[in-house]
Amino acid sequence: MELDRRNFLKTLAVGSAVMAGAGLAGCAPKTKAEAGAAPAGGGELPDSWDEECDVLVIGSGYAGLAAAYEAKNAGADTLLVEKMGTLGGNSAIADGDFAVCMSSAQKAKGIEDSVDKYVADMVAAGLGLNDVEKCRVLAEKSNETWEWTQTELGVEWDTDEDGNVNVIPYGGHNTLRTIHPKVGHGSAIVMPLIEKLEGMGVPMKTNMMLTRFFRDDSGRVVGVQVNDKAKDNDVTTGTPHFIKARRGVVLASGGFGMDVAWRVQHDPHLDETVDCTNQMGATAEALIAAMKSGALAVHLDWIQMGPWCSPDEAGYGKGPSYIDANVAYCPSIDPQTGQRIVNELADRRVYSNAIVENGVPLLQIVDERNIPKWNFDANLQPAIEAGITKKYDSIDEVIAAYDLPADAFKAQLERYNGYVATKVDEEFGKIIPEDAQPVQEPPFYVTRIWPKVHHTMGGVKTDMNAQVLDVDLQPIPGLFAAGEVTGGVHGACRLGSCATADCLVNGRVAGQSAAQNEAIA
Repeated sequence: MELDRRNFLKTLAVGSAVMAGAGLAGCAPKTKAEAGAAPAGGGELPDSWDEECDVLVIGSGYAGLAAAYEAKNAGADTLLVEKMGTLGGNSAIADGDFAVCMSSAQKAKGIEDSVDKYVADMVAAGLGLNDVEKCRVLAEKSNETWEWTQTELGVEWDTDEDGNVNVIPYGGHNTLRTIHPKVGHGSAIVMPLIEKLEGMGVPMKTNMMLTRFFRDDSGRVVGVQVNDKAKDNDVTTGTPHFIKARRGVVLASGGFGMDVAWRVQHDPHLDETVDCTNQMGATAEALIAAMKSGALAVHLDWIQMGPWCSPDEAGYGKGPSYIDANVAYCPSIDPQTGQRIVNELADRRVYSNAIVENGVPLLQIVDERNIPKWNFDANLQPAIEAGITKKYDSIDEVIAAYDLPADAFKAQLERYNGYVATKVDEEFGKIIPEDAQPVQEPPFYVTRIWPKVHHTMGGVKTDMNAQVLDVDLQPIPGLFAAGEVTGGVHGACRLGSCATADCLVNGRVAGQSAAQNEAIA
């Protein structure tokens, strides 16, 4: 039986990993000469501004970079600031997989899809808590945005031997619609965007942490305070720097998965013993600043676990990219019983719940011919070198290495291989890819899997123009947001590869909306 959302992590026991929580104490000075916490609405404006622009973008992941591109492309004087020492955020280390609806890649392979199917899959995973209208926009704009990555940015996507773009299976999607970048990770999108912005003359400043928004007497957001060279995600460190935004501020600061002090307030089970896939800057101070300025936040206690992680390494590591690409092509086995316990292509909430309820890491067992070629070339060797994936020359070696109940496991593997042959999973209903083969030819590769915190579904609420809403459900003038810092789009659980769509689609919308906003003097 699936665990209750509030209780499914009670038995969680993951080796401690080094993680950094954000300092949540205090608030940066409200002017250069005066200290004190900022009142709701932004309080007094700075004595003077250190810098001005039309559109200010906070954050340099997919959403922030896309917003900056569109704002500059619309003619706005645009500035981007990033709190970490390097650009890219979580997007730079993500897989870069992109759920695209009604694409030429699908059509070339005879795959039928629709906006309604895309939305239905998102809502099913999100337990019906999604903003359905937002989901529909993602579906409707996903293809034009994917085409934009190619025509405008020059992003290359993985192709088969015939030169057709590959469309790969992904957990929770009932139709093949996910497209994988040729480079193999999110930098395939991040780097071209950075290069475009450099060519367009958009300044991108690092080591600048957002700590406060300023609203004028009319309630409009007119600028921010960033702390230059703040340390360890601590809002009390660094030098205050005040930036005026004449047309608008786009908040694209990402999620708070690495912020243990913050996330444990929303789910007490996600304490410091629970590892996280995020980069060190995925903390809550920008979201807190937005809330202090009156932004409505929703779904903060829906925190997603990634079920394709390895407990044998810390953080994101090498496991997720390798493990996740194999799930459609092989079984995951409970070493205690030798049996499968879940549809390996279930959405992340269902898959993670099943693993944790089971109590021990599962074993992903795949033979070499079932590892997708791009995954074999890019990710297998790094996983082996990291010590999380082991190679065996026979099934008997696998049984001996993990003390599996031999008869039960062999019977399960025989059943699974029968499903591969018929393309019908009679036990759990997993979609079996047409190119999948029975898992029976050595060598075999085995990886232990256990969930880690991956994505925070909650954040500020936005309207269809990416404008942030206040607690009265009214748009906050001059404040826009996109990406993981927003809430409501994905409901209880984000589908894999929909984050790329969310960040790029809504990042572009936010940048366009901010650039079109009426300028202040």
